[in-house]
Amino acid sequence: MRQRRIDLNGTSSILSAIILGTIGVLSFIVQPGLVQGFVSELGLDEIAANDLAFVEMLGVAIATYLVAYINNKVDWRVIVAASLVLAAIGNFASALISDPALFQVARFLTGFGEGGVISLSFTIIGLTVKTERNLALYLVLLLTYGALGLWAMPVAFDTIGLKGIFVVWGVLTLCALITTRYLPESAEGRVEVSPTAAQVSRFMLVVALLAVLVYNMAVGIAWANLFLIGMEIQNDEQAIANALLAAQFVAIFGALIPVFMEARFGRWMPTIVGIFGGAAFIALLLDEPTYSVFLISVCGFNFLWNFFMPFMLSAVGDMVTKGEIISVAVAMQMTGLGAGPFVAARIMESGGGHTAIELTTIGMMIVSFILLAISKFARRKALALTNSK
Repeated sequence: MRQRRIDLNGTSSILSAIILGTIGVLSFIVQPGLVQGFVSELGLDEIAANDLAFVEMLGVAIATYLVAYINNKVDWRVIVAASLVLAAIGNFASALISDPALFQVARFLTGFGEGGVISLSFTIIGLTVKTERNLALYLVLLLTYGALGLWAMPVAFDTIGLKGIFVVWGVLTLCALITTRYLPESAEGRVEVSPTAAQVSRFMLVVALLAVLVYNMAVGIAWANLFLIGMEIQNDEQAIANALLAAQFVAIFGALIPVFMEARFGRWMPTIVGIFGGAAFIALLLDEPTYSVFLISVCGFNFLWNFFMPFMLSAVGDMVTKGEIISVAVAMQMTGLGAGPFVAARIMESGGGHTAIELTTIGMMIVSFILLAISKFARRKALALTNSK
């Protein structure tokens, strides 16, 4: 008997994608604490810790490109199931391996599995009619986990240790296999196309994807180092963890805004506020900030990052009317987030400190705004031409 086709806009499909999206970022969303753990638990210096974070994110990025290539050829449920198993194996291996080179391989394998899960969960939500709303709900769950995870990490390091954390992540990843039965086989379950979608030229599509890459690279540079930046301001792991906990909870409110706004106020206001506001909060860290300023900075940055992300991905998704671009946009997003720690490590290796990291973040955010604005104007023009026919 032929299996019933699952609607991409169905509740079970959306909920499964939201859960999988959180499983896919179990380590990334608490990356500041994880990088600090590489320093305090493994004895690595800041450069080596950033490089190790990059290895995992490199796996994520490669997997998202692979999934973008094969997702029209292979059953999505098979891809997700295989990705979950790989991520679980990587986490369990990380708990058992002590050799530094093999440990890097284990983290790469974990990231590769996570990338497959992230790519398809984002793709499913990005293809729904209410993209901003569903992406926002997705962010609420993962940010709630991130908030509690960052807050609990110092205690977890003292109790079960870094290896114990990897075991917990492996178990949670395997448990997520149950969600695969509720996923659609492919994008054929999409029943509606966004009314604001318009086909832009290939060149403008590349510009839009570059905007996603550059913005997320800026975020990745800052996000991986916020714990280390905080420790330079106040040498108290729990105090910094508490600040990042607050930042994650504040970010939940940022993610909730698109649920209520949806398309009512357009995308220009969220773009301007999200990018320039985020850059302004990072700028607060430039001149010997106090702990209070650090708290305000990380809260504001995290709030606007998660407020803006649904609008950015939705805007790029609306630049095609046929074919699938969300999976490519997610690949760009993960590439940027993954390259962030690598770029930060190179900045520090060349003698630059946290100030150089902060200035690089600000500059790249401004560049991303220019690129996104150019592509958004092109989409508006293409939509006007389509409506005039």
